[in-house]
Amino acid sequence: MENKEDLEREHSGRYVAIRREQIVAIGRTIHEVYAILKELHIKNPLVAYIPKEGEEALLI
Repeated sequence: MENKEDLEREHSGRYVAIRREQIVAIGRTIHEVYAILKELHIKNPLVAYIPKEGEEALLI
């Protein structure tokens, strides 16, 4: 899997889904990512937002 710097550079401002150390979906919204995951029949991935430079991520 890519390192943190690569993820930030290539996917900033997007949501990514990761499963078994592989990026399996990328989208501008979380809904877009979950639609892709549903089409691919992928369950229980880690879905995370990759913040843009200067943007902070909210962790809940």
